[in-house]
Amino acid sequence: MAWSLVGFGCAVLASGILLLFHSSERKGGYRRLGRAGAAVGLFLGLLWASPASADHTEITTAHKYWTPTLSNGFKVFLSSPRHADSRSRGECGWEENINGRNWNRYAAADGASNAQSLFGSTYLASVSANARDNNYLANRTTSNNWGADVHLVTHSNAFQGCGNSAQYLLVMHRTGSSQSNALTDELIKRLNPVVPGGSNKWDCDGLAECNALAPHRAYVELFFHTNRSAVNWYQSGGQGHGAAWDNAWLYRLAIDTRLGYPRP
Repeated sequence: MAWSLVGFGCAVLASGILLLFHSSERKGGYRRLGRAGAAVGLFLGLLWASPASADHTEITTAHKYWTPTLSNGFKVFLSSPRHADSRSRGECGWEENINGRNWNRYAAADGASNAQSLFGSTYLASVSANARDNNYLANRTTSNNWGADVHLVTHSNAFQGCGNSAQYLLVMHRTGSSQSNALTDELIKRLNPVVPGGSNKWDCDGLAECNALAPHRAYVELFFHTNRSAVNWYQSGGQGHGAAWDNAWLYRLAIDTRLGYPRP
């Protein structure tokens, strides 16, 4: 769990340490402050405030980074949709660009258990912009330049328009990459019990982001935003934050399983 106050927040990591941090959208990520800051963090930790993730349904041009004080050294880039026609893709609820970034946001940090997130488990994490600009290549370039070890794309799917019955989890891999194939299988194993409607596995060879330089790559179409019951599942619960609040940590579990639970 994390809280915020005037741009600052505190988080309980897996180690049980309460840290005061601030977030950066282009440079740095969460940074631990000094003893005075830690004392304030301890005080704030006794207060109840709203979860520090009011950005979970925003559209932004900024990439966001989380940098734990002690890192395991692995970089995970979570790529969000950047469809120019987001809001006009048959969505029954939140628009697709928000759906993808919302899940990525809670996979990176916060959520029902921050200790289970990528940041809480000492990964360097980044969540991409989700601007309505069709600039998905900028996500791939940012991932490559950052030197990501894992490039994981999250979108929501569609068939026809709102009210269609199609619904399943789709996870795609890069043909010829054993690491991509293994990560895809692990994601299906972890997500299939949670996402309604069963699962499918395809290749993503024709999609530009599957050619990212990260050795571990996968492309997730999490649910159909044209299916009303799936949208209800996705947007319900999680203290108003939706299914991602409770379940996005499963990305970390899949990645940990593939990388051997690296810790500093």
